[in-house]
Amino acid sequence: MAGVVFLFIHLFQIIRNTGRDLDWWKGNHHLPHSQNPARMEEKLMKRGDGVVGRNDPCLCGSGKKYKKCCGREETVNLQQIIDTELDDILMEFIEVGIDPKELHQLTERVSKWLSVLSTSFGRQTIEVLAIESLVFHDRSDIWRDFIEQKMKTHKRQRVLDVLMLWKEPFYLLAEVQKVEGNVLHMREQGTGEMYLMEEIGEEKPGEWFFGLVIPRLRDGKTVLQALQGMITILGTNQKLVQKLAARLKDGVNDSLELYQSFVGVTPDQDLSALQIEIMELVSGFVDDYGLENEAIEGIAFTFLKEAPLKARKPEGVAAGILQAASDFGLFEGVYVPRQVIAEKLGTSVGTLTKYADMVEEFVLERVDQPFGEADQVSPIIVTEMGTNPWMSEQPLWEMLMKTMNAGSEAEINKILQQKNLEYTPKTDAERAQLLCYKAYVMEGKKRERLVREALELDAKNVDANLLAVEYEEHPVAKRLRYLTALNAGYKTLDDSFETIWGYIPNRPFLRALFSYGAWLIRQGEYKEAIDQLTELMTMNPSDHQGAKWLLLSAYLHTGEWDKAGELTDDFSLEENTGIGMYFHYLSDLHTGILQPDEINEMKQFIKNRNPHLFAMLKKGDEPGAFPGHLVLQEGSIDEAKLVYWLIYGIEGVEKFSG
Repeated sequence: MAGVVFLFIHLFQIIRNTGRDLDWWKGNHHLPHSQNPARMEEKLMKRGDGVVGRNDPCLCGSGKKYKKCCGREETVNLQQIIDTELDDILMEFIEVGIDPKELHQLTERVSKWLSVLSTSFGRQTIEVLAIESLVFHDRSDIWRDFIEQKMKTHKRQRVLDVLMLWKEPFYLLAEVQKVEGNVLHMREQGTGEMYLMEEIGEEKPGEWFFGLVIPRLRDGKTVLQALQGMITILGTNQKLVQKLAARLKDGVNDSLELYQSFVGVTPDQDLSALQIEIMELVSGFVDDYGLENEAIEGIAFTFLKEAPLKARKPEGVAAGILQAASDFGLFEGVYVPRQVIAEKLGTSVGTLTKYADMVEEFVLERVDQPFGEADQVSPIIVTEMGTNPWMSEQPLWEMLMKTMNAGSEAEINKILQQKNLEYTPKTDAERAQLLCYKAYVMEGKKRERLVREALELDAKNVDANLLAVEYEEHPVAKRLRYLTALNAGYKTLDDSFETIWGYIPNRPFLRALFSYGAWLIRQGEYKEAIDQLTELMTMNPSDHQGAKWLLLSAYLHTGEWDKAGELTDDFSLEENTGIGMYFHYLSDLHTGILQPDEINEMKQFIKNRNPHLFAMLKKGDEPGAFPGHLVLQEGSIDEAKLVYWLIYGIEGVEKFSG
């Protein structure tokens, strides 16, 4: 919570320091002509002789005579007076203008935005965008209500003019037409209207700007003031401009929808024709295989822009980029052999290898550690969890089995072209695995029958033994099933890949580690669970399964708060639709920093955020086995099931609802 407050103050300090002129944030083309501050200013300043009499009303709007106000020699510069008053208003808003319930909303909002936009923006940028868009747009009533209260107490007309304008920030999407001095001449995308805006950095004609702005006056002209979250878009990225324009045209109710336009957009600006072809080949492959990792296209773009590359054909370079991405574990779990990538792109394995080596060397020169270690610092954001396989695993496994059994590149290509061809297992081990995939999506007697058949075909099949756990009644028998699955997994594990998770046949073993760790937690064997889950995190540092949450839960169950803190140093507690927020609260309760009224606010916030969880906490039932499959969405029943499972029995949880 304190982090959000600090960021909020920092945000307004930046805004405050950007405009130290007489009419800060004045001038609004949306106002009626009679209320336009530019017209007010013009009317106020015009006199027949061009001179202000000493007995005339002072132009600042104080109501005093000019000689007794700004006309006195000792009078402080009017600009300084107004700046000070406006600064005081801003600081008062920071200190008292935000209710605790809004601060909770800000915390929750930042968490959600981080989970959605982390592939497109850095953490600090996302925090600024989330907070700025809430206060100035999505919940502008917070800011507007405060300003209206201030307008009732201030008498100086210049200040009132500015406060009137402050109530109406708006989103701008405009192209730089020319730069004169430190002023940008910009054309708005939708209406074609021309605007002036103060220069932000080293802008160039043809670049686009998108973000929230507030109008004001400078030297009698309307000038827009960009807020901190203003984003620059290079001119050739027209598809992004068009996406933003379409969403602005439809109206903006939720700012996150606007910024989601940046997710998945391939930057192709300033590329040669050959480089554009390479990017298109990479993007096409990513789409065909259902890959969703924008880092692949990011590596491709950076490599093409910065690396000295002499190539005549795009196919080999694109194949090399894709192979390097696969080696770095960026295929999101899809394992595609080199010969398949080469065949798909129409090049040779030798050419692919040459460019893959170039790309990998290029990338590793620019990072301080290998990708595997980097993933350990920044785990992926998990959107589904459970002891069952991901829905995409079976088709990926079948595709791998088909290509592994192929004898030549021509045969592989033929197989890939037959996308709907049903896979026929070649061995008992393959038949058993296919039965297990089918069993995971079945229930009742059908599920049990498939598990028994799989065990008859292959008694050491990892998934068959994991599935059989639910049919064992005694804890000792369940443990033996888990250990059988783990022993079989250790024997079949192939750790020759850059990421163990990326090779589909390794996943049943990783699933066994996860499932056994979860089972140990429910048995109260937390030390053993920590060992299992730590091993899993070491093998799969990207943590596609969300094992970090189980490990954190195990630490807190044992009272090892220091180790829990060390673990959370490696990932943001705000990840995964705010799950970490509950661990934040547990930590605050443990350290005793929450006052009674803050505990009541916490309880009410938890109740409002996810009523399903609050009901579970009130009921207090034992959570049972870890769920087979959960889709994590904010406020959903699945999120409630996960959080309840994780925090059940931890010290302090009773205060969440008691």
